[in-house]
Amino acid sequence: MTRIILRGAGVFDGTGRRPERRTVVVEGQRILDVLPDGAGDGAGDARVIDLSGCTLLPGLIDLHVHLGYGPRSFTPTVAATALRAACNLRATQAAGITTVRDVGTLGGIAAAARDAVAKGDIPGSRVVPCGQILCMTGGHGSEPPAPPGMAREVDGPDDCRRAVREQVKAGADCIKVTTNGPLNVVELTQEELDAIVDEAHRLERRVACHASILGSSRMAVRAGVDTMEHGSDLDVETAKQMADRGITLVPTLLVMKSIMDRWDEYKVIPMFRSIPVRAKRAVESFQIALAAGVTMGTGTDLFFGMGPFESLPEEIEYMVACGMDAGAALAAATHHGAAALGMADRIGTVARGKVADLLAVGGDPTADISMLHRVALVMQGGEIVRDARP
Repeated sequence: MTRIILRGAGVFDGTGRRPERRTVVVEGQRILDVLPDGAGDGAGDARVIDLSGCTLLPGLIDLHVHLGYGPRSFTPTVAATALRAACNLRATQAAGITTVRDVGTLGGIAAAARDAVAKGDIPGSRVVPCGQILCMTGGHGSEPPAPPGMAREVDGPDDCRRAVREQVKAGADCIKVTTNGPLNVVELTQEELDAIVDEAHRLERRVACHASILGSSRMAVRAGVDTMEHGSDLDVETAKQMADRGITLVPTLLVMKSIMDRWDEYKVIPMFRSIPVRAKRAVESFQIALAAGVTMGTGTDLFFGMGPFESLPEEIEYMVACGMDAGAALAAATHHGAAALGMADRIGTVARGKVADLLAVGGDPTADISMLHRVALVMQGGEIVRDARP
C-alpha cells in the first residue's frame, strides 16, 4: 500500500484553530498519522512531498450545487446536463473542493455521478445527491426555466411521505425541499413540511430546506430541518432557535451579489423577480445568525452563467468580507460541512483515521483568505488529483 508523507506545511485541521506545522502521513485512502513537525515518520520507501510555505487543510465542501448548471447558459436535455455535470465535478476537484452536495439536478444525474466518481469511471469531487426537489404544486423548483423533472410536486402529508420514499428509492442520500419562491409566500403547510422531515429522518436522510423569507424560515425551524439554505430573512429569535436546535445555515451570499451585480441581465428570469428584496436583507441576516452562534456551512448555488462553477473560494471570501473570521469560515467549509452531511466521522478534518481529502495552498488562508486560490496540491481519498507546485 502506497505511503505518502506530507512535510513542511502549516496544518489547519478544520476545527478553526490556527495552523501548526505538522507532518501528515497518508496510507491508502486514509490519514495514517499526524505528527509533530520534525518527528520521525519512518519514511523508508514512502513518497515524501515537501509543502514548505503552504498550508494544508481538509478538502473543501460545497453544500449547495446544481450539477447540471455551469458557467454558460442552461442546457435542458438530460444528455447535455450529464456532460455538464461531469465537467463541473472535475473543475471543483481541481479547485480543492473534494465533496459537493447536489440539491437538484434532473434525470437522476447526481446519483449517477456519485456512483461514477466512486467507481473511478469519471474524475471529480465526491457527490452527495438529494434527488428531485420537493415542492408544493407550482412551487419553487417547478417553475420555468427549471426543466420538467427537476422537482417532485407534493400535496398533503401523505403525498409528502411518498415523495421522500421515492427519492430514497432512486438513490438520494439526503432530501431537498423548498418552502418559498418567486410568489413571495410560504409554500407548503407546516404539516406537509413536518411529514417530509419526519419521514426523511425515519429513513436516516438529512433535510436541506430552501427558506429565504421569514415565515418559511420559522416553519423550517419548527419542523427540525438539518440545513437551512439561504436564510436571507432571519430575525434574532429565529436565529437563536436555529443555534439552539443545531440547524446549519448555508447562506449562499455570493449568488445574491452576483445576480444584483448583473440585474439588467437577470431580471427577465421569472424565478428571480423576488431577488432584489432578498438581497437587501441577505447580509444582515447572515450577520444576525453569526451573532446568535448559528453553525455555518458553505455553498455556492451559482448557475445560469453567473460565474465559474468552482466558486466556493469566492463564497468563503465574501463570508469573511461580511464579517466572519477567516478561520471560522474555513471551518464552515470543512468540519461543519462534513457534520451537516453526517460525514464528520470520515471527512472534514485532518486527523488520524480520516479519509485523506486534503488541499494544500500557498500562504496562510487564516491570515489572508484569498490564499485559497493558490492551489498547490489536491488529494482526494489518498490519491493526488492535482499537483500545481512549482
